[in-house]
Amino acid sequence: MLVSVVVPIYNMEKFIAKTVACLRSQICGVGQQLEFLLINDGSTDRTLEIIQEQNIDQDSRFRLVTTENQGYGNACNLGFRIASGDYVSIYEPDDLIADDFYSTLMDYALKFPEADLLRYRGVFKISDNTRESLYSWDPEITNRILEADAHPRFWKSHTSVFNGMYRRDFITRSRIQFCDTPKASYQDVTFMVSLYYAKPRILVIDDVKYSYVNHPLQSIKGAPERLRLVFQNWMKEKKWLCEQGVEDFSFFNYRMVKQYRAILSVNPEIDRDMAMRAVRRLLNNRCMRRFPPISTLKEKLSWSYFSLKARRFRRGARRRPG
Repeated sequence: MLVSVVVPIYNMEKFIAKTVACLRSQICGVGQQLEFLLINDGSTDRTLEIIQEQNIDQDSRFRLVTTENQGYGNACNLGFRIASGDYVSIYEPDDLIADDFYSTLMDYALKFPEADLLRYRGVFKISDNTRESLYSWDPEITNRILEADAHPRFWKSHTSVFNGMYRRDFITRSRIQFCDTPKASYQDVTFMVSLYYAKPRILVIDDVKYSYVNHPLQSIKGAPERLRLVFQNWMKEKKWLCEQGVEDFSFFNYRMVKQYRAILSVNPEIDRDMAMRAVRRLLNNRCMRRFPPISTLKEKLSWSYFSLKARRFRRGARRRPG
């Protein structure tokens, strides 16, 4: 079994040496193989120089591709296109993983070959050298195949698209890709939305092996100038869903509103009226109104769960004076 690990890289000179060391330390069992696809997205600092200093050309598992700067989504899509593995995974170069992160995933993929998406049940968060839980799911849902709608919290939690791996033929067959908007404009969130609507068979592993490292360079803290790109990202996702024939946009609405709320909460200098106009435009599009008939209590609860926050947020925005 081969897993292709896509590493989207842009101006990571502070982290990239540790990234390569972390990947080099990954162990593999019998019949397990890894390839590391380092996608240098036009870095303008010393990232490329430092990568070359790591002598990755002496390790056949590594492949370095350098492109013009086109954004996080394009880098991930390029990695997916050139991947040759049975599964694909994403590794964020400023984070940390256990040495058996991928070997454990492959062990479970052999036990559960029907799984389209394998994910660990939680993620650690490291801030100021202190580690705590970012999120953790109930162990009762682990080590068995889940249908896409069986565990709503799976879709509510931090997107953590990096905390597992995806069957490559499922990604290809479902035509799932990252939105190709410039820079890092939260393309991981819309990727998660695409995954939801593709209805993957999910396996959650009862372990935590990924550490998300919090630092000042992360994208949400530079959001004011990126608001336009965030809007473009969601518009592209909406268009893609319409092209796939999606009718119930409740989950799209939920994740989109949650994203805008997160941006506004940490960037009070953003023009709130402008943000609200963007939200209303995304919610009030004709394509958004094609909801199917809702007949059962289960369907009503599911629709309410994903749409209630979106509707409340929209009404609240109209009442607030800027």
